Amino acid sequence: MTVHVQLHDRLDYQSVPPLLSELKAIEDDEIVIDAGQVRHLGALSLQVLLSTIKSRHEAGKSTQFTNASDSCVDMLGLFGFTPENLTEPETWT
Repeated sequence: MTVHVQLHDRLDYQSVPPLLSELKAIEDDEIVIDAGQVRHLGALSLQVLLSTIKSRHEAGKSTQFTNASDSCVDMLGLFGFTPENLTEPETWT
């Protein structure tokens, strides 16, 4: 079964605990993370996403990152990521 996760518009330090709890609770083989509403992406929230993606990748589970807003794409770029390579831990070096 595929689980869809809709990210909130502002992912700052206050978003970390609920985001982490939501993502950790998902045990399904496939997650689709929708970033269409993201206007702000902070470093701590990005770390939660990266940690989740890497852990799931190591467990052989799929994570997709879709519909990234222009703001989200811009902020990912500041951290050296794109929506395409975000879900490919082997390219993070």
